[in-house]
Amino acid sequence: MIDRTERQLLRRWITLIAITGTSVAAVRFAGGMAGLALVLCLATLKTRFVVLDFMGLRHNRTMARALVGWGVVLAVSAALKDVIIAFASG
Repeated sequence: MIDRTERQLLRRWITLIAITGTSVAAVRFAGGMAGLALVLCLATLKTRFVVLDFMGLRHNRTMARALVGWGVVLAVSAALKDVIIAFASG
């Protein structure tokens, strides 16, 4: 993190670990489409934290939007693929 205190860095790390734990729990207990949707949303949130805080792109909005947008595109593509497979299999 650029221009951040150690306390803020620790908070972000704990947040990322908590989000990762929530993703693991979602895969384990939610299952199916609901679990996938939750995991993809959490992955997009983690992407935002990493891009803005750890890569230091908070002030370079164009690059930050491009990287977070790319994560959103990948998440939406994965969700659409799962929906198509679910409907195709009956």
